[in-house]
Amino acid sequence: MNGRPSVAIVGGGILGMTAAYRLAQQGVHVALYERSPDLGGLVGSFEFDGHDVDRFYHVILPTDDRVRGLAAELGLTDRFRFRPTKVGFYADGRLFSMTSPKELLTFPLLPPLDRIRLGMFVAGCQLTKDHDELDRKPLLDWLRRRSGSKALERMWAPLLDSKFDGHYDDLPATYIWARTRRMSKTRDRSGAEVMGWLEGGYQTLIDALERRIVELGGEVHAGSAVEQIAGTNGAAAGIVVDGDLRPFDFVLCTLAPPMARRLLSPDLLELAPDDHCRYLGVVCLLLRTRRSISPYYHLNITDRRVPLTTVVETTHVVDPDAVGGHLVYVSKYVDPSSLLHERPAEEIERDFLAYARTIFPDLTDDDILSSVVQRARVTEPVHTLGGAGNLPDMFSVPNLALASTAHVYPEIVSGQAVTGVVERVLPGILERLPRAQKAAA
Repeated sequence: MNGRPSVAIVGGGILGMTAAYRLAQQGVHVALYERSPDLGGLVGSFEFDGHDVDRFYHVILPTDDRVRGLAAELGLTDRFRFRPTKVGFYADGRLFSMTSPKELLTFPLLPPLDRIRLGMFVAGCQLTKDHDELDRKPLLDWLRRRSGSKALERMWAPLLDSKFDGHYDDLPATYIWARTRRMSKTRDRSGAEVMGWLEGGYQTLIDALERRIVELGGEVHAGSAVEQIAGTNGAAAGIVVDGDLRPFDFVLCTLAPPMARRLLSPDLLELAPDDHCRYLGVVCLLLRTRRSISPYYHLNITDRRVPLTTVVETTHVVDPDAVGGHLVYVSKYVDPSSLLHERPAEEIERDFLAYARTIFPDLTDDDILSSVVQRARVTEPVHTLGGAGNLPDMFSVPNLALASTAHVYPEIVSGQAVTGVVERVLPGILERLPRAQKAAA
C-alpha cells in the first residue's frame, strides 16, 4: 500500500461505494467488502427472466444534484431519462388521479372547503424551510390542526397505516413535511410531474463506481462476508474475513445499526452509540406484464381493505424495451418481525396478486409474463419524535465510523439523501487519517 493509510468499508450499497470512491480520490487505500455476490444493495439490480431490473423501485428527481453530479463525474450524464408521470389514489374501491394542483382542489375524497385547506397545507410545507420546531411536534396533532380532521381521517391516517404497518403514533411532523417538499420538486415549469431513470438503473452508477475505485488502486470484494469488526484496546483494528484478521488503519461500516452491531467485537460494542430508530422492511411482488396495468407511476392506497402500501409501475419512467415488458411492483412495508418475511413465496404471490386485481380488475393471467417475490427485512429507519437529537454519533468508537441510512433525517431515504451522508462522514474519516490529508495536498 506504499505507506498510504488504509480503510476497510463494510457494505457495497450506494453509501459504501460512493465513500470508497471519494476516499480513493484522496489517496487512501480502500478495500470494500460486500456479503452479497452483487454490489448495490437495495438499489442494485438482479436478473429477472433474462433481463436486469431494479430489485426494488427507485426514482431520480431532476433536483437530485448529488446523484446527478456523481454520475457526471463518472461520464454518465447522457444516460439520464426524465419523463412526465402521474400519481394516483385508490380509495373507496376507485382510482383517482392526484398529480396536478387542479386535481388536488377537486379531490373527491374531501369536501370543497377541506380540499382548499389541504392545498394550503401542502403550499405551507413547501414554504417552510426550518424543521427544528417540526421535529418536536407530534405528526397526528400537527396534521389535524393544519389540514383538518377530515383530511387526517380520509387520507393521512390510511396512508400512514399502510406505510408504517399500523405503528405511526410516535412520528414527528417532519415526516410529512419532508416528503411533501421532496415530491414538490418533481414538477417542471409547466406544473407537470417529472421523474427520472438512469439507463440500467442505479446499477449503472454502482458499476461505474466499482471501475473507478479499482482504477484508483482500491479493492472491491463482492461475495466476501465480514464476520467481525475487530477491536484492540478499545479501538477498531480491522475486520475478520474467513476467520482471518485483516488489519486496517480505519473501518467504515455502512450497514444499518441492527446489522452493524452484530459485527462489533464485544469491546467495541460497549462504545457503540444507542440506536433510537425502529425500522421498516418490505415485501414486494414484482410483475413483468405485456401491457401497462396502471395509469400511474405511483399509486397511494387509502382503501385499507387492500392491505398494501403501494403499486408502482416503474415503466412509466423506465424504458419497457430495456426490461422486456412493463414492470409493476406490488409492495407492502412491514415491521422486520412480520410473518410475511417467513411466508412461502407462492403464498405471497397469490395474495398480493389478488390485491392487485382488486385494484385493477382487468389484470389477467395472460397479461403476466413473469413474476417474483422480493423481500428485505430492513430497508429504512423510522425516526420518532425528537429524531434530530437522537441521530447516532458516527465516531463514538476510535478508528471506526458507523454511517448508514440511520443518519438520513429529516430527508427521506433516497439516493440523493444517502450520498449526502457520505459528504458528512468523509471529513471525519480524513481528520482521523493525517497521512490521507498529506497525500491529497
